[in-house]
Amino acid sequence: MAAHTDNAIVIKAPFDLVWQMTNDVESWPWLFSEYASAEILDRTGPTVRFRLTMHPDENGTSWSWVSERTPDRETATVQARRVEPGPFEYMNIRWTYTPEVGGVRMRWQQDFQMRPDAPVNDEAMAARINENSVTQMNRIRELVERAAAGVAERPAARVGPDLTGTNALVTGGTRGIGRGITVALARAGATVLACYRQDVDAADDLARELKQHGDDNAVLRADLSDPDEIDRLMAQVRERVGTLHTLVNNAGAISHIPFESLPVDEWHRVIDTTLTATFLLTQKALPLLPDGASVINLGSRVATVGIPLRAHYTAAKAGMVGLTRSLAKELGPRGIRVNVLAPGVIDGAGITAEKRAQYERLTSLGRLGQPDEVADVALFLASDMSRYVTGETIHVDGGI
Repeated sequence: MAAHTDNAIVIKAPFDLVWQMTNDVESWPWLFSEYASAEILDRTGPTVRFRLTMHPDENGTSWSWVSERTPDRETATVQARRVEPGPFEYMNIRWTYTPEVGGVRMRWQQDFQMRPDAPVNDEAMAARINENSVTQMNRIRELVERAAAGVAERPAARVGPDLTGTNALVTGGTRGIGRGITVALARAGATVLACYRQDVDAADDLARELKQHGDDNAVLRADLSDPDEIDRLMAQVRERVGTLHTLVNNAGAISHIPFESLPVDEWHRVIDTTLTATFLLTQKALPLLPDGASVINLGSRVATVGIPLRAHYTAAKAGMVGLTRSLAKELGPRGIRVNVLAPGVIDGAGITAEKRAQYERLTSLGRLGQPDEVADVALFLASDMSRYVTGETIHVDGGI
């Protein structure tokens, strides 16, 4: 057996506003009454993977699961599914937006099947979904219509550093930790340039998001393993913003190869993309860095503990620590701060359930980190709040 639900509501607001507000997953705890949090795990092109956590139920249990959704603005549809189905054999959701006179019809269709051992059957779950959909749709309609009228109480901006008037460059800035830092800097008011090597879909998706925070934000392409490409990138940065108050060296490469069979070409690829690129980018950026600027080098917990099959990657990250300490001393007289931000295991695509469980057991906080938790520390290092912090390696690893 399988179940199907179909609910719709007309929202009297401009199409773009309805689309933007209902597809801003990070604001769902405000938009939906049932969610306590929504954590973005990964973005690949238009597809976003995220973890939803509900408010505790009557027994004090907070249900949580991972979902993903792919919005298509051209067709005005969204395809979504539960990645962690929980009590469902599967759960697929389709959102449809249809312009009408004076508003937009938003329609939710859900196709699912309950597991044999689930506490409720298909029919009972369909009844629950239908009842809850009416509640949530009415809430969404009210909030979006209030926003259209200019009276909605939108979520308050996160309290944190104000980077208005500053410029930043984030390498490897379109996915995972890099994307999290890029977006956080833009939200804090900085004009941000992010660079990428080959994932055009992720770059386009980030560019669209950055435009919400300022027309001067941009995504640039550069292969940082090529010194000529670094020169070209820095010329673009100079032309676009002139001055760099924050440089985030996040781009890197990794592979998993036994040391005895590690080819020298692969050694150079990882070292050059990770460590040599940081050296060259920082050197080329020096004329653009004013006194008091901040250089943030992305390191890793593995630099101090080592890890099998990644001798080249570990060497690159360990080298980042030494480079950072030397630059902190050399650039200190100008007030330029240079620090390493060293994440532990951060949630994202490609982590199997088995690996997730293993890392969670090893981590003091019992969970994987999120990109925005690394980004929060990057904001601290980019701001005057860290004006007396330099040459440090700050671990953001949950105690692994």
